[in-house]
Formats: sequence, C-alpha cells, structure tokens
Amino acid sequence: MSRAIVLLAAGAILLGAPLASAAPSRWAKARHPELEQRESLLAEADALVAKYRHARHVQKDGDGMAAARIYLEKARDLLAEGGAERSRDPTLRYRLAQLQHLLGDDEKALPLLEVLLRDNPPAPIRALAYGDLAVCYARLGRHEDEIKAYGEALKLTPYSTQRATLLANRAEAYMALGDITAAIEGYRASLSGRSSIDMLRRYGVTTLWGLGIALDRSGDLDAGIEALRLARTYDPLDKLIKNENSWFFDPPHDKYYYRAIGHWSAARAADLGAAQAEHYAQAIGALEEYIASAPTEDPWLPMARVRLRQCEKERDIRLRSAKRKTAPAPRPASGKGLQ
Repeated sequence: MSRAIVLLAAGAILLGAPLASAAPSRWAKARHPELEQRESLLAEADALVAKYRHARHVQKDGDGMAAARIYLEKARDLLAEGGAERSRDPTLRYRLAQLQHLLGDDEKALPLLEVLLRDNPPAPIRALAYGDLAVCYARLGRHEDEIKAYGEALKLTPYSTQRATLLANRAEAYMALGDITAAIEGYRASLSGRSSIDMLRRYGVTTLWGLGIALDRSGDLDAGIEALRLARTYDPLDKLIKNENSWFFDPPHDKYYYRAIGHWSAARAADLGAAQAEHYAQAIGALEEYIASAPTEDPWLPMARVRLRQCEKERDIRLRSAKRKTAPAPRPASGKGLQ
C-alpha cells in the first residue's frame, strides 16, 4: 500500500473567483438579506486565507507554518459559526469543507463533501469537491473510493494542468492497490498533458518520481532510474519531492524507498568515486531503513530485500572499477645500461 500523493487543495481556490457568483445588487440584498451576510462571510474568510498564504510564504519553518495555520483555523471557525454547513449556498458549504480538508481534518471534511455532492451543486464546485473528496479517501485508506472520486472529477475538469494532477494522483491510488500496470499508464497519461513550464513550476517532477518507482516495482529498475534522472533535469536538488506541504507518503515508511532509488540514480550519474560511494551508502542505508520499518505484510518488502542485495553488489563492482581507473600506472623497472 505504498504511494505518495500531491495535495490538490493548496489554498489557491479559496482566493479565486471561479466559485463565487456575481456580487448581488443592492436591490437583491434588500430583497434577500442573507445575500449580504453570505458576501460578508466569504470576504472575511478570503481575507484570513490571504493572511495564511502570506505568512506561509514569508516564514516557511515549523513555527511559521504553525502561525500561518491559525489564520486557516479562524477562517474555518468564521464560516462554521456563520452557518455555512447548513446554508443553501453550495459555495459556502464547499469553502467550509475545503478548509477542514486543508487543515487535515478529513473526518470532518468527508461528510461535508459527500452531502454537498449528493445535492448536485454546479459543475465547477462538483469538480473541486470530488478532487478534495478523493484526497480525503486517500488519507483514510479508502483507495477504491478514491479512484472513483478522481474519475468523477476528471469528467468535470476540462483544463489540462488540473487533469494531469488528477491523473497522477489516481495513478498513486492504483499503486496503493498494487495495480502497477494501471499506475504506469496513469503516470504516463499525466505526463503527456504537461508542458515544459508545467514540469518546472508544478507537479510534473513528482509525477516522474511516481513513474520511476512504479517502473522499478514492475521489475524494470533501469527504466525507473532513468525516470528519476529525467526528473532531476527539471529539479536538480529534489526540492519538489521534499516539499511536505504538497506531498505526503502513504504509508510513511515509503519515503525510505523513494530516497533509496533516488540515491541509487545519483550514484549511477556520479563521475567521482567518492560521490558514487556516498550515494550508494545512502541508498543502502535507506533500503535498510525501509526493511526495518515496513510491516511484514508490506507488499513491496520482498522487492526491497532484492534491491538491497542488488545495490550492494552494484556498489562493489562499480567502486572496484573506479579504483582501477584512478590507480597510478606502475613505474617501469629500472635497469643498468650495458658496460
């Protein structure tokens, strides 16, 4: 059940206008006072989310993230106390559900999203709600429901960038269920919809990582390592795969497997023997961590043991070869000239 997934709800939707209907006129407000309350609630919530995004951007350490989170909590409480959960307005209900989701409270977000979708809100809200619902299911280990939710979101999502992220996340769900063939097809479908700019700025790099691990687990280590090599042409320092704000591992110990294959790829690409030795050591150590932390029923545990032996053998062969290449040439034997 190993996988990593890109979080869809990064906060941008909360500040965008696509979900908000046109501002009601003063005559409409006079006839329907609840419209003014709705507009005020959304404006206050958006202002708090704007503060959250600014704080998160300015200060990215643990304390800064904790301080930023307070703004999200205030926005959630504001909507909850304003009656968003019972509102007839689907935008208010979705905003509350999304805030619960962003805060990681999927047990509360899930019923809000399910009830909202049963009421058949407008298509743009349904598309976003199904995407968030799928991630809730992922976090709760309900992978078959997750796959269905992504399928519904894809039916309603016309834009290639959003579709690519949905396809990549659905591929991760297939990986969790052990359907490697469907996972590989999903990653490749996702990558086919991404531009070069999208690869640099969004989640194409992490999709390549997912594809690399899936290829490795299908039995093709070399193809997996090649996918990681390509990912590093866009992200040489692996910043995107290390970004815990948009990427999480399920189960958590799978991070060691990703690290292992990443270091293995770096070892093969290294020019110097010392760099090779360091990366092989890191790869072997990460595989050992995976094996030590994985439960006995983990489906990839046998593969990890095989890869550990392969990595140790490859390290020994390559480092011996590197030593021979760098060893000084023997000096010719000296002799006395003829008398």
